[in-house]
Amino acid sequence: MKRFILLAIATVFFFFQFQINPANALELDETTRTIALDETGKTTIITQEQYVNGNRLFVQECTQCHLQGKTKTNNNVSLGLEDLAKAEPPRDNLLALVDYLKYPTSYDGEDDYTELHVNIIRPDIFPELKNWTEDDAYDVSGYMLVAPNLDPYWGGSIYF
Repeated sequence: MKRFILLAIATVFFFFQFQINPANALELDETTRTIALDETGKTTIITQEQYVNGNRLFVQECTQCHLQGKTKTNNNVSLGLEDLAKAEPPRDNLLALVDYLKYPTSYDGEDDYTELHVNIIRPDIFPELKNWTEDDAYDVSGYMLVAPNLDPYWGGSIYF
């Protein structure tokens, strides 16, 4: 009988843990979610849902080469805002990053990388992005521009 009572108390305690302690996602304020829209200086605010979806997709598909905003294949170029701004054309705004996810080019803008870098217009070569929508490209780009505000090491150097 004593075991039954202890088991009942433990079960009730365990059950209430799920009811009392829900997991809360990180809520970002509007200032943190405000990013550059284009090269003219206009800004936009991405939604919390866009940030979460962009984070999920980035972790799922991009971290193989860009863990924490670094570029494993070229340590001289990262996804940090400074490096994105120095690209040709600059990629430090939402519309430019979306364009890059469709039509990637080399850092100097001279070479077409649609057959070398993952992109959404070539699902025949890069099937990992075959189910991406236009909104997904916007969400990932938004995440990439918000991430430096949250992580001081985003886009830093890779040390081996």
